[in-house]
Amino acid sequence: MSQPSAIPGLQQSSLSVEPSCHICGCSEIERICSSKNIEAQIRFLQRFHRRRLRNPSDADLADRVQFTQEYLTEVMACRDCGLVSRTPRPPAEAITGAYIEDRYGPEHLSSEFELQFYWAESKVRSVAFRLPPQSIKKPLVVEVGSFVGGFLAAGRKRGWEMLGVDPGKEVTAFCQARGLKVFCGTLSKAPIAAGTVDAVAIWNTFDQLPNPDPTLTAAKRILSVGGILVIRVPNGSCFRRMVGWHEQFGGPVKGWLCAALAWNNLLGFPYVYGYTLRTLDHLLARHGFTRMAACPDTLMTLTNGESTRWAKWEEKLVKWCGRTAGQVEQIWDEDKCHFAPWLDIYYRVTDIIPDTTITVTEFHTGRRESALSEAYVVQSRVPGKGRSRIDGCTIP
Repeated sequence: MSQPSAIPGLQQSSLSVEPSCHICGCSEIERICSSKNIEAQIRFLQRFHRRRLRNPSDADLADRVQFTQEYLTEVMACRDCGLVSRTPRPPAEAITGAYIEDRYGPEHLSSEFELQFYWAESKVRSVAFRLPPQSIKKPLVVEVGSFVGGFLAAGRKRGWEMLGVDPGKEVTAFCQARGLKVFCGTLSKAPIAAGTVDAVAIWNTFDQLPNPDPTLTAAKRILSVGGILVIRVPNGSCFRRMVGWHEQFGGPVKGWLCAALAWNNLLGFPYVYGYTLRTLDHLLARHGFTRMAACPDTLMTLTNGESTRWAKWEEKLVKWCGRTAGQVEQIWDEDKCHFAPWLDIYYRVTDIIPDTTITVTEFHTGRRESALSEAYVVQSRVPGKGRSRIDGCTIP
């Protein structure tokens, strides 16, 4: 069995502690999981998936248990706002550099594309439901962290104009080979005209950004009036509660909690941050966004043809319970999302940035040298004239 290890650029010796919370500015933190607990969770995750594969190979296991953020560290939470984070952790430059050099191999990327495309079709429908009326026919949608391009392909199938932004060299080249438009770099450096984009989607990437402010500033700049921003993140509140329950209970309850954490990629917490609904609302409000909706969700399907039949049913049942618990909770209070493992949160651009003060008390008890050489079209909105001006931009 392989040992938990850090990929090049994310070494134990480079870990440091962030001086204060980037949400509320508080410098006091409390421990959720020690590095010893994290190591035990990673080892359990390896055993968990090995049992659920028909003929487990190193490659099959790697797809499920190896992550960029897998260096051993502690998981902490801000005492004031409840933001969950890996602490200490590598500097931002090292994390970004790790994503630039990530290597997966063509077989893995193709498999991921098929899984992501199927998953992304439902996300396209959800985004379409919330698009501003003037952009329904052929919206321009930008995805930050486009990875293998499943969402880009699903949007293109619907007739949308799609552009991906990703720092990863290998995944950018993979998408371009499939005819998908991807800028290799970060959103703040992408040559996209201001006020021209109908929607920005950040699926499974926002939690990996060491400093989300430049990305949010860039998203606000390129979005049109009434444009939407959708962010998908692992639920820090859910992780914190489930880890606490795991320590309190034994027997079948403990086993069920372990399965729920494993099927939602929460064991070992392979993310830089674990946001809650309130911490995201506070952060986004600073950048001029107002929440439209919060949708409880679970991780995309992990089982495939190599999985046992009982594992497929177990995954379906566990994730149905997670989604249902989140939906029932929202019936009682739409501003609370503590039980869903993942959250899809939709925001709309507003002209007024509200004066927000966060008060959370419920817890007190990146990739890029390979380039797109072709030109793509960005359509600019001119007030009163719709889409009357077209600017040609070339991705370097």
